[in-house]
Amino acid sequence: MATGRSKDILRSTDSKLLGLDEPYVVLNGKVRGVFRLDLDLTFWSWEALRSQVAQLPLPCLPHAAIAFELPDGSVERPHLLYLLPYGSEVWFDPDDDRCRRDIMGFWRGVHAGMCKTFLPLGADPGALSNPMRIKCPLSPFWTVKLWNESHFPDLSEWAGWVDTGATRDSIIRESAAALSGVERRASNALFTTFQEWAYGSLREMHGAGESAYVSAILRKDQDALAEMLFDRLVGQASKVADKSKQAQAILYRVVTYAADHWDPSRASRDGTRDRRACAADVEGIVGVRDRQIVGARYAAQLRGKRSLERLVTAMREATREGRELTKSGMAVRADLSRPTVHKHWREALAQLRQV
Repeated sequence: MATGRSKDILRSTDSKLLGLDEPYVVLNGKVRGVFRLDLDLTFWSWEALRSQVAQLPLPCLPHAAIAFELPDGSVERPHLLYLLPYGSEVWFDPDDDRCRRDIMGFWRGVHAGMCKTFLPLGADPGALSNPMRIKCPLSPFWTVKLWNESHFPDLSEWAGWVDTGATRDSIIRESAAALSGVERRASNALFTTFQEWAYGSLREMHGAGESAYVSAILRKDQDALAEMLFDRLVGQASKVADKSKQAQAILYRVVTYAADHWDPSRASRDGTRDRRACAADVEGIVGVRDRQIVGARYAAQLRGKRSLERLVTAMREATREGRELTKSGMAVRADLSRPTVHKHWREALAQLRQV
């Protein structure tokens, strides 16, 4: 069992009794019988929360609601738990060939559909990446309300109430309103930064041959890959923004895209390209377009330097052979275009005279 004071840092414990006093706990990920909805809002009261949930088109109220109750009675960022009926838990082990992928996909679809339904109440799509981490209902840090002890819908019943075809990408787009508190330029800056972190982490895992990464790649399990990236970067991402939840929502969108578009065959470096060559020049520049402009200028300067070197080498060889130095002749000899030779001609002559 893994528990902890923060949902970002969880450790194994020797004592389950003491461990369950901690604010966060990780449920059994291989036998999934619980759906968690993480609402990123503060509600006026428990009754206000219950009333708003009751108005959603769902078959029942949550079986448990867990949150921090403020001194004025308001409820901060609750976790809502829906339990599957006893015996209807989903075997969730992609590494076991006997485990049915269609049922695992069904479970994910129901969870995503539930999250989509709860978007008006501030549901956090990032919760789909770590669905087994919950606010521990036995911890003295939280207040717990039990609202439903009789109705336990199974997956089939849930499928009749929620959009099981909802994808994480579509949910992220629909939750864009939740990011409205982040100024557009700041949001773009975070996206660019998190994108660099995500692909950097993928290259590191690929280079180190990490077993979990290799297993996800072999199974072509983008969900597992996205979850690995999210877990790896969420702590760091939460520290670089004023509002950690909004940063996590952006990070979730980034890792989902990165996992879906990652090509391991292109991850190996052959040493012929310096991918960080102009890192100092782009430091502090946030916009992708502005960074690309800097990169293009760097590449143009590099090509110009190499063209000049080739032209000077061709001119030296021609001089040793006693041949006349003409722009057309040097263009053929250096395998350069005549405009390129014309552009570097004076500088090449100056270097030639220095020898």
